[in-house]
Amino acid sequence: MSQENAEIVRKVYAAWTSGDPPQAFEHLDPEVVWEAIEDAPDAGTFRKHSGVKRYMDDWLQDFEMLSFEFGQSIEVEGRLVMEQRGETKGRGSGLTTVINYAAVYTFRAGKVLTVKEYNTFGRALEAVGLSEQDAAD
Repeated sequence: MSQENAEIVRKVYAAWTSGDPPQAFEHLDPEVVWEAIEDAPDAGTFRKHSGVKRYMDDWLQDFEMLSFEFGQSIEVEGRLVMEQRGETKGRGSGLTTVINYAAVYTFRAGKVLTVKEYNTFGRALEAVGLSEQDAAD
């Protein structure tokens, strides 16, 4: 199931980075809850498609999404932990920024139900009760 769930997540980000958030909703449960990294400038909890759309639109208003990549992933008791890397360019400043982080996903009926972002892959692993050593084994 891990590969199928990882593919669902990839589709969400492909739609978002292409500038088409409504296409992402095909892969997000109507009751989705998305929690941004708690100490990030865009911190907050975004609920349902309307809230997630605001979150995605905010990013697209401020940044051009240049690329989005996924690193290692692991599934633990129905939760998918994925390492992620996004590269953006500020629309006002023209500066390129790279953000490395991770997220924990849950799913319902083949769609993303929850997203919780973390500063690091290690923190995301801790949230599901693992250490980086556990994930390496």
